[in-house]
Amino acid sequence: MIVRKIDFSYFECELEKVKVDSLVHNLFKEKSELILFKIYDLDARGANILKQEFLSAGGDVALSRDVASFRVEKSDAILIGTKKVYRKVLEKLAFMPYFGLRDVRVSLEKYLESTPLPIFEIRGRQFDFNSEKLIMGILNVTPDSFSDGGKFLNIDDALKHAEQMVKEGADIIDVGGESTRPYSESVPLDEELRRVIPVIVAIRKEFQTIPISIDTYKSKVAEEAINAGADIINDISGLRFDPLMIDVAKRYNVPVVIMHIKGTPKDMQKNPVYEDLMRELLQYFEERITFLNSVGIDKIVIDPGIGFGKTREHNLEILNKLQEFTIFGKPVLVGLSRKSFIGLTLDNRPVEERLYGTLASNMFALLKGASILRVHDVLPHKDMIRMYKAIVSEGR
Repeated sequence: MIVRKIDFSYFECELEKVKVDSLVHNLFKEKSELILFKIYDLDARGANILKQEFLSAGGDVALSRDVASFRVEKSDAILIGTKKVYRKVLEKLAFMPYFGLRDVRVSLEKYLESTPLPIFEIRGRQFDFNSEKLIMGILNVTPDSFSDGGKFLNIDDALKHAEQMVKEGADIIDVGGESTRPYSESVPLDEELRRVIPVIVAIRKEFQTIPISIDTYKSKVAEEAINAGADIINDISGLRFDPLMIDVAKRYNVPVVIMHIKGTPKDMQKNPVYEDLMRELLQYFEERITFLNSVGIDKIVIDPGIGFGKTREHNLEILNKLQEFTIFGKPVLVGLSRKSFIGLTLDNRPVEERLYGTLASNMFALLKGASILRVHDVLPHKDMIRMYKAIVSEGR
């Protein structure tokens, strides 16, 4: 007899091999996949009720040891159960609108069902994030970016680099005219426009179908870039630094990348501290997505902001828990190419020697649910995605 421990990601494939009736596949899946949610600051009275309901349904709730004795008024809670367990509990919670349980029910109903990722149509191409993993190639038109500053200030050099990235398989070209490396100063509006607009015009003239994103937090730069041929706004501030950026995103109805940053590029690395890193990031995206949806912006990509107001340890934790950001039903972008946390992890490896560390980190990001990789080195990452897709498809 041979015994295998199978991964839930290909559970349905194994059901087919066992010749289980397809009509009951979902029933077995609901009984098998253990789902964990963490709830913060739950009323202790509601927490005790919630635990009893989960226990009666076949699940459990992990709480502070002081909740049962009511020595604390609030507690964080970890909910443990299969989808079937959650359905039973949600039915009961519909009759319990007190002690915070109504909010628990609303949140669980919102996040329990996995919703399909959106499909963006750009330049006549459909980007289906349910099946595609994309490469965003970096084109910094700056004299001082940490990795390639000064290399592509000349329009001809910038165009040649864009051509090379397109040839290597880039899905998007990300053009930026202001370095946002740690401790960098803001660039005057006129100077940023002078750097990026001619390059965007040149790329669009040469490559009519390649999507272009503009890496800026200034609304005027974003608007001029879109008029010159850009298709996406990539804003490190999450549309916060410039209040007019929201108007531009709405008026042109383009996808927006909203990133998390603690502080500004000038001060973000001055001892960044978080009481609970993932809680703060998830709360930030919950608030930003809710607000942007309320003003009519729904083509949203989220970027946890690796290296933007985070220590090496913060960056590694974000990557390890990246899958948690998929709860919002939005594509997740990671931009970690050649960054300092990789160098620090690899015994202070210099920027030009961080490719292998970057590839390993981005592969892990793919496994954890990333949809877009923002990179300097297109071809190695394109090969990596091809291998990733081949392995995943054969494994199923």
